[in-house]
Amino acid sequence: MNKLKKLSQEDLDVISQYFSDKANEIILSKVPSKEVLDFDLQIDASYDDEELDINIDVDIALDELSKIKNDDIELAIEEAYNQLDIFIDENYRE
Repeated sequence: MNKLKKLSQEDLDVISQYFSDKANEIILSKVPSKEVLDFDLQIDASYDDEELDINIDVDIALDELSKIKNDDIELAIEEAYNQLDIFIDENYRE
């Protein structure tokens, strides 16, 4: 794996927006919209000492009759991280 390029604040903003969009898309593709009562997604990205750290906080309230499990949401988040890795490899590696 090649080294990350030196990232600017603009790069971090683009990466964060991509991850937010991708996580939102993937999570909501796994959960029927009629079962979602409330949905909030927070992305925290930092770049210190040439190390990129990206965390996601998902707060989702589902209808009490929903059959969606926490594991389903975790798998969707993992899929979003995998897509983020591909995006970073294609755009921010030397």
